[in-house]
Amino acid sequence: MSTHQLLMIEDDARLAAMVGEYLTQSGFAVTHMPDGASGLAALQDRPVDLVVLDLMLPDIDGLEVCRRIRALPGDAARVPVL
Repeated sequence: MSTHQLLMIEDDARLAAMVGEYLTQSGFAVTHMPDGASGLAALQDRPVDLVVLDLMLPDIDGLEVCRRIRALPGDAARVPVL
């Protein structure tokens, strides 16, 4: 069974750690990025199965991050975003 790869883009480190721990215990591999720019860079570095995206980020609004994800080339543009 393969592990699902999740990318969490969340600036609240405490919340990200709590949710990330729960998801890891549930069998997911979680990568956490604290802002939109690093999240977008991580998404382009390796494929993920799901992006968990905060709307209120310190650098780029979460909706803009989502727009930029949808503008990426290939399969990355079709990753589910929660």
